[in-house]
Amino acid sequence: ISVRVNKKYMLVTPSGIDYDKLVPTDIIKVDINKLTYEPNGTLKPTSEKALHANIYKLRNDVWAVIHTHSTYCSVFAACEKGIPVPEDMEDEYTDYIRCAPYGTPGSDRLGKDTALAHGRSWGAIMAHHGMVASGRSLEDAFSHCVIIEKMAKLYLSLL
Repeated sequence: ISVRVNKKYMLVTPSGIDYDKLVPTDIIKVDINKLTYEPNGTLKPTSEKALHANIYKLRNDVWAVIHTHSTYCSVFAACEKGIPVPEDMEDEYTDYIRCAPYGTPGSDRLGKDTALAHGRSWGAIMAHHGMVASGRSLEDAFSHCVIIEKMAKLYLSLL
């Protein structure tokens, strides 16, 4: 999970800690362009910091990004397929939630390809990995996660 602070910085969750155990001081400030960060004890930022940063660099209107391995979107990720968007939601999501090509987790290539697949929509599928959703706030990004997961479930139920 990340939240943009300004054009230069984002706050990200650390790698390797259960969200249930996170406290505010565990959150790490990362430079969006350099991906550098100040040490925070033994904690390191999420290995997907490049993914988050690339979406922020592409979209000035995005202020939060959530990467998840949700059940139904993961089916699309395993099949390397995007999700058709219902016609009444195309204004907000474009006509398709695209699938980014596979990239090694934590790699800059994964971050760049996922940001490109994300494009003007509010989310993307990550081949063999999961999904990412964004928003104008953390609550908005979470809402997009839920909506995209529901789209995936709906589409699978029609097959």
